[in-house]
Amino acid sequence: MIQSKPSIGAVDIYTEHFPPYQYRDVDGVVVGHATAMVRALMAKAKLDYKIYLLPWHRAKQQFEGSQGALIYSIARTVEREGLYHWLMPLCDLNVGFYKRVENTQNIASYSLDNLKQYVVGVGVAQPSLEFLRAQGFEDDKLVTLSSLNQAGGLLEKGRIDYLFGAQSFVEQMSRAMGTQNKWELVLDVPELSAKLYLAAHKNTPKNMLHKLTSAKEKLGEAKQNDKKACHTGRYIQKSLSTITDLQ
Repeated sequence: MIQSKPSIGAVDIYTEHFPPYQYRDVDGVVVGHATAMVRALMAKAKLDYKIYLLPWHRAKQQFEGSQGALIYSIARTVEREGLYHWLMPLCDLNVGFYKRVENTQNIASYSLDNLKQYVVGVGVAQPSLEFLRAQGFEDDKLVTLSSLNQAGGLLEKGRIDYLFGAQSFVEQMSRAMGTQNKWELVLDVPELSAKLYLAAHKNTPKNMLHKLTSAKEKLGEAKQNDKKACHTGRYIQKSLSTITDLQ
């Protein structure tokens, strides 16, 4: 007796607020450069899906507890290589330290070592946080935040000395806050440069993986999904209401 392949229901896709790659527009729809690439893949694979936008640590927890789920935009690292199915590259990630231009700290040459004495805002449950700890940054100098949007407000108020995060996100946030001439990148950290991916749970059914990988190949052949999309378009934020005003 020939057994039919199990049907594939709606796929749960988890992500975080990380403009310009993924964010909610003024109508509450999850959009962004990486999101457009993911939606194109799902349409080509003819799979129903729902995107959940959550704080990163929750998105990752939900994803890891859900067989057949997908997650993006997640950095492909040596430590994570064998944990997931890496379906499709999305965008490039570069990370660095930012400060307010008016910050008059007398640092002749910026390095990881001479930044350890200052207060740094960084996203929680991110490789960037673990990197800083591994480099000897003490926890009492690290302000961990569920959203780097919060760090922008803290940097403006002088509650943190530096903001450490993805350059594209920080620069988009700066434009949204109107601080693009008030912040500057002082140290790039090439060790954290990575490619962001759409990844699948390790226990994803084989028939679903086949549909997704086949769809990726078809998109590539038709040149319908190009990582250059990650560096085009505009991230428009209706208001600064998502930037927490911490007192």
